[in-house]
Amino acid sequence: MIRITTDIPKQLISTIVTSNLDKNLEKETMEYKGFDVKIKRNGELNVTARKKSIYFDLPLDIHIEKPNGLFTIEANGTILLNVTVTADISSELHLSTKTNIDGWKWVEEPKVKVGILNIPVSPLANMVMNKIDDTITNQIDSSIAEKVDFQDLINKKLANLIDSKKISSDPELYLRAQLQGIDSPGFREYTDKIELPLYLHIENQITTEYQVSANWSIPPFRWIDNDPLEHSQDINIALKYDRLEEIIQSKISGMVIGGKTLKAGNVEITHGEKLNIQVELTSPIESTLTISGIPIITDGRVQLEELDVDMQTPSIIYKMTAPIVEKFIRSDIDDRFPIDLQELLREQIRLGLAKANTIAFLDLKINANEASLSNIEFTETHLNASITTKEVEVAVLLEHIDNIEEMMS
Repeated sequence: MIRITTDIPKQLISTIVTSNLDKNLEKETMEYKGFDVKIKRNGELNVTARKKSIYFDLPLDIHIEKPNGLFTIEANGTILLNVTVTADISSELHLSTKTNIDGWKWVEEPKVKVGILNIPVSPLANMVMNKIDDTITNQIDSSIAEKVDFQDLINKKLANLIDSKKISSDPELYLRAQLQGIDSPGFREYTDKIELPLYLHIENQITTEYQVSANWSIPPFRWIDNDPLEHSQDINIALKYDRLEEIIQSKISGMVIGGKTLKAGNVEITHGEKLNIQVELTSPIESTLTISGIPIITDGRVQLEELDVDMQTPSIIYKMTAPIVEKFIRSDIDDRFPIDLQELLREQIRLGLAKANTIAFLDLKINANEASLSNIEFTETHLNASITTKEVEVAVLLEHIDNIEEMMS
């Protein structure tokens, strides 16, 4: 599985919650025992989070007024509402929130500016809380639902991201990834951000052939109690010999052996007791070159044992020089082995991660620890293997509300 960490600035949460709230509060006028009561937000939200809930304190200025000529009464106070937004993501990836006002306290009890105020402040506070409870909670839930479509994000954006992709031109390789499920332990709070870790169960395959992706199905979501102690991502590799033949042909052409530049025509790979690579050379000797050996893989290193190099040419003139060329080729192959596939893999991962930050609609930071090769097998038609990459982590950074709107578009 891959760990994706979504970092949401607390300031962004405050913006989402209060974007529509302020306008509606200014329009709200309540009546209490003949007094007009008006409410206005006072300052930023204090945001905290844990598990499936985000908590914030909502400071409100309360203005109390009763026009009555010379006996007009005005008073101002500040109340702090304790609000809980509990999120839920269904198995079908529908995000929903339920916002509740859990309580209140006076930051500053109403102080009279004009006249005499003779109403009890506790019932007034309860009235304010009860009166605006539905208004505030509905606005918060509707605002989040409007701006954050989790199902759309996963089904469209992520599906497009992990769809069958060309990941290499030389050699030509394609990655096909299928999302099997998503887990999350819930929200985590830090000084200036809220973190939502997601664990993606992905089935990957790298092939030499482009594959049409299967019909996208909604991956199931579930809440988990704790982060997995460790996580790794497996990628299955299936390389057809006919594509490897093209790669070998391009690699052999241009090689200099004993001062002679090789030019290769047709290449054919077969596998029986040995791996056999047959190359039709057009230069420096028009001939058929056959390289065979038993590939032995140990700790990610490939060695060809029982190496045999044979060159057959119809030219009587070149028959005399063929053993010399065979010797040079055998020596060159010996010098190139063992091939350290682990080191090649580490280099490819490093290059791949360097390119991975360029996705237009997200700011990504990708980290991965050691990767290892296993289950390497030469079959009659394919070279198969598995890559296991440990602790793959993607950090998704949401800096501005505009980013969310762009992602949802």
